[in-house]
Amino acid sequence: MSRIFEVVTSRDSRTFSEADLPLAIGFGSSAPILLPKGPEVAAWLAESRGYLYLQAEAEGVVYHNHERLQGSVWIKSGDTTRIGDSLLRWALMGDRVEVRVEEVLPGKASLAPPTVEPSAGVSASRPLPRVEQSVQPKRPGRRFIVPALVFLLVLVAVAAFLLIAERVLVDVRPAPDQLQLAGFPPAIKIGDTFLCAGGSYTVSAQKSGYQPLVQQITVAPGKDHFAFTLEKLPGRVSFTSSPVNGAEVLVDGHSVGTTPLEKVEINAGKHLLRARKKRYLPLERELLVEGGGQEQSVSLVLQPGWAEVTLASDPSGAMVMEQKNTLGTTPLTVELMAGQRKLVFMKKGCSPVELTLAVTAGTSLAPKPVKLSPAPARVHFSSVPSGATVVAGGHLLGKTPLTTELPSAISQTIHLQLAGYKPVLVRRRFAPAAEEKVTVKLVPRYGTVFLATDPVEAILFIDGKRHGPATGRLRLTTREHRLTVLARGFVDESRVILPREGVTKRLAIRLRRKGEKNEIQGAGSAMPTAAGVGMIGLGPATALMGAPRREPGRRANEQERAVRLARPFLLAAKLVTNGEFRRFQPGHRSGSVGNMTLDGDNQPVVNVSWQDAARYCNWLSRKEGLPEFYQQQGATMTAVHPFNTGYRLPTEAEWSFGARMAGRGQRARYPWAGRFPPRTVTGNFGDESARSLLPVVIRGYNDGFAVTAPVGQFPKNPGGFFDMGGNVRQWCHDWYTAYAGLGEQKKRVDDMGPASGTHHVVRGSSWRDATMTTLRLSYRGYSKVAKDDIGFRVARYQK
Repeated sequence: MSRIFEVVTSRDSRTFSEADLPLAIGFGSSAPILLPKGPEVAAWLAESRGYLYLQAEAEGVVYHNHERLQGSVWIKSGDTTRIGDSLLRWALMGDRVEVRVEEVLPGKASLAPPTVEPSAGVSASRPLPRVEQSVQPKRPGRRFIVPALVFLLVLVAVAAFLLIAERVLVDVRPAPDQLQLAGFPPAIKIGDTFLCAGGSYTVSAQKSGYQPLVQQITVAPGKDHFAFTLEKLPGRVSFTSSPVNGAEVLVDGHSVGTTPLEKVEINAGKHLLRARKKRYLPLERELLVEGGGQEQSVSLVLQPGWAEVTLASDPSGAMVMEQKNTLGTTPLTVELMAGQRKLVFMKKGCSPVELTLAVTAGTSLAPKPVKLSPAPARVHFSSVPSGATVVAGGHLLGKTPLTTELPSAISQTIHLQLAGYKPVLVRRRFAPAAEEKVTVKLVPRYGTVFLATDPVEAILFIDGKRHGPATGRLRLTTREHRLTVLARGFVDESRVILPREGVTKRLAIRLRRKGEKNEIQGAGSAMPTAAGVGMIGLGPATALMGAPRREPGRRANEQERAVRLARPFLLAAKLVTNGEFRRFQPGHRSGSVGNMTLDGDNQPVVNVSWQDAARYCNWLSRKEGLPEFYQQQGATMTAVHPFNTGYRLPTEAEWSFGARMAGRGQRARYPWAGRFPPRTVTGNFGDESARSLLPVVIRGYNDGFAVTAPVGQFPKNPGGFFDMGGNVRQWCHDWYTAYAGLGEQKKRVDDMGPASGTHHVVRGSSWRDATMTTLRLSYRGYSKVAKDDIGFRVARYQK
C-alpha cells in the first residue's frame, strides 16, 4: 500500500508520499502542511500499522471534531481539525488522502435599509402604528417537558450502554503517564478499567523515556483483558579509546563507527561490545545500556598486540625478513605481532636461516643469536665418458653430467666412478655461494676373456654391436657386457659377463641347433612368465631341513625336521636384479662398497627391506593378472588367507628344497660338491679379490668379484637354480624361530612359519661369507633390516 497525500490551500496544492511521514502542521516554513498563521509546529500527521493519526504538540491548541485534542487521535474521512483561524478538512479516498486547509475569518453582520422608499402619500409627521404586546396566560409546567424528555432519553441510552458494555482491563507495563482508549461508542474509564461496547478500539499510551504505544484491539465477550509492554527509548552512548583513537566499535556484530563516538543511539538492554584496531589486541566485553534517552560514556582501554623482540646473528649484519617485509639488519629490536612468526636471516655468502618465534603480546623476547653458515657452492660435475657416479661425504649424489650443491669453506673428498674405468678422487675446497666446475677424464680398466664357441664359425655381438668371429681373445672394459653369439641354423644365445682387471676369464658357449629340445632339469620344468621371470615347477615333495648334530659348523638353530610340500609351487631360477626392481621402484639404489658399485642393472638388488620385497611381489602379481598375496596392515605386509597363487617370497622349506634337494639324490651340504673349502670357482663368496673389504676371505679362492656379481654368472645347481649359494643371501617368507624344541620333530605340511615374530628368515650365503659355518646350505640367518648382501627371489603356488 502506497498513499498519496494532497494538501490543498487557497494559494496552491502540494503532494507528498508515505515516505515523507510524519508531516508537520504549522506556520513554520519547513512544515509540509502550512497554515497562514499560528505556532511553528502545532501538530503532526503520522501512520501506525496502516492507520493515520493526528498528534498535538505539547503546547499547541488543537480542536478535532470540536473537541480539544490532548495526545493523539485516529483520523477518519470527514473529520475536521481547528487550529487557530485555520480549519483542516480530511478526506480519505482509497490510496489518496486530501487535506483541505481553509481560513475562518471572524466578522460583523452587514446592516442595510430596505430598498423600497417610503410611500410619498404618507405624511412624514404621521406616527408609526403602535403595536401593543398582548400578554398570553402561561400554562403551568410546560417549560419542563423538553428537558424531561432529553433526560429520559439519556437515561435510556445509558441503560442500554450498561446492558451491552464490556468491562475491559488494559494492563500497560510500566504504568504510563497517559492512557486512552478511543473508539465508538466512547469508552468510559472507571478506575483502572474501561466500559466499552463491542468493536474496535485504539489503545494509546505514553510515558516519559519510552516509545509511544498505539495498538488496535477488538473488544468482544470473553476478550476483555489486554496486556502491553512499553519499549524504552534507546540510550545515547559515547565511546572513547586509549591509548589511541580510531578503534572500530561493533555492537552485536554491527559496526557503529570509530572512536571517538558521540551519543550513539543503542537499544536498552545487554549487548556484546567489541573493539578492534590494527596492531592492538581485540577487545570484547558486555555493554549494558540503560535506555530511556539517558546518556552514557564508555572508555575502551586497548592492549598492545605486539612484543618487543631483540634479534642478533653470528656473524652480525644479517638482513631479517618476515615474508616480503624487511625488518632491519642485526642486531636490532623490532615490534612483532603476537602469534607464530617466521623470520628469515640472510647475509651474502651465507645460507638463509629460518627462525620461528612464539610471540606473546605485551612481553619482551630475546632469542639466542642465529648462527649463519657459509652458503653452499653450486658445482657442475662432468666426465668423459659421462654416466660416472658422484659420491661426496659418503652420499651418492647422482651421475654425470650433474649439478648439485655442496658445502663450502671446507675441504671435501669426492669420488667419481664408472664401471670399467678407474675411480677418480677429487679433493676441493669450494667458495661460499660460488659456481664451480669439476671435469674429469676417466681411464678405462681392461680385463681379458677367452671365448670359445660351438660352432666355431659363430659371429659375436658385444653390447649389441657386431664384433666379428666369436672364438678368440677379447679385451673388454671391466663393466658388464652382453655377449650375443649367432650362427646360421642355431638358436642365438646371450651371456652377461663382468671382466676384472688383471683376471683372465675363459668362457665356452655351445649353441643349440634349431629344433633341438632344451635341457630340462630333473627337479622340474622351466616356466617363463609374462613378466619374464623364469620359474621352475617343484613338488609335491618333502623338504628335509636342518643338519645332523655332528656336522662340522652346525649351529643350535639347525634342528632337523621334515616339511611336506604338498601344494605344487614355482620358484624363480634367478635372483631379482636391480634393473628388474627399478621397474617397480625407479628411485632405488643398491649403493656401493668402497669404490665398488652394487648398483649395476644386472647385479642382484640389495639394500631392500623385507616389506619392499613383499610389495614387489604384489606389483609382479598385478602385472600378470594374479591376485596379490600380501596385504598392508599398518606398516607391515601380511599374507592373505586363504593363500592364493600370487607372487610371494619362498618359504624357508621351499628355498631349502630348491637349494639342497632339487635334482639331487641326497641333501647337499655346500653349494659345491665335496668338502670345504671349494676347489673350483662355483659361486661368488668372500674371496681374494675382496681381501681389502673383508676381515676373512677363503684363502686361495678367487671368483673375480669383490662384491656382488651379475645374476646367473656362475653355474646353476642341479635343480636349475642360480646363486642359491653365494652372491647374496635371500629373504624368505617365514618369521624366524629357532625350532629347538622336541615338539618341532613332527612333520609339517606346506609350512609358512610362525604367525608372528620380530625378524624374518634369511637363507643362503653371500659375497661377504668365507667360513665353513656360513657357506653351508643348512645355515639359517635372520634380519629385520635391509643390508648390502641380502636380496631375494620370488615364488608362487601353481594352483
